[in-house]
Amino acid sequence: MYKKNSTRAIISIFFFILFGFGVSLQLKASIGQSVLNALAVTLSYGIEMKVGTILNVINSLFFLFYLLLRRTKLNQSDAIQILATILNGYIINFFLYQTLSFWTPNHYYQRIILYFTGLIFASISLGGVLAIGIIKFPLESLCLTISEKYHMNFSKIRMSCDVIFLAVALLLTFLMKSPLEVREGTVISILLLSPLLGVCYNYYTKIFSLEE
Repeated sequence: MYKKNSTRAIISIFFFILFGFGVSLQLKASIGQSVLNALAVTLSYGIEMKVGTILNVINSLFFLFYLLLRRTKLNQSDAIQILATILNGYIINFFLYQTLSFWTPNHYYQRIILYFTGLIFASISLGGVLAIGIIKFPLESLCLTISEKYHMNFSKIRMSCDVIFLAVALLLTFLMKSPLEVREGTVISILLLSPLLGVCYNYYTKIFSLEE
């Protein structure tokens, strides 16, 4: 049992790092971002902070609201979630501002390929993380808590959050006259992320259930 749990923990860490790398590739492509990343990038134009750091702040707020709604003491899962929230931003900053800083795609087709590669990496890794269940993400935890507490549909809550992020990103773009981040990458993410994530999640769920 200990060996199996250790193996899953190591795999979770690997997928978690790969997820950060996938997000970094999408950010580097600069053809628009998924709605939450679009909000973070838009904020980065007006705030002297790196995108990963802004995502840290946003995810920390999600986690705080999650705790306030849940109204229970912190547990081991919460500690892992806090650590993952902090590390996620640092991983994205490391890949985006250091590892990938030496190269900027000059042609549009390169940006498209880079974005799709990042989306695939993010889907594969996020599906694995969610299937194992050791590391959780603040926004999903918050939406799940709202769903359980107020007997609401989880998918509708999560979709409502995306609509809010999208509206705020567009509003900030207009107010700050910053580059538009709600573009073709946003559409690609909306159309493909959920189906890809679903396939990867179901695949890993079957794999890990066979080990039990």
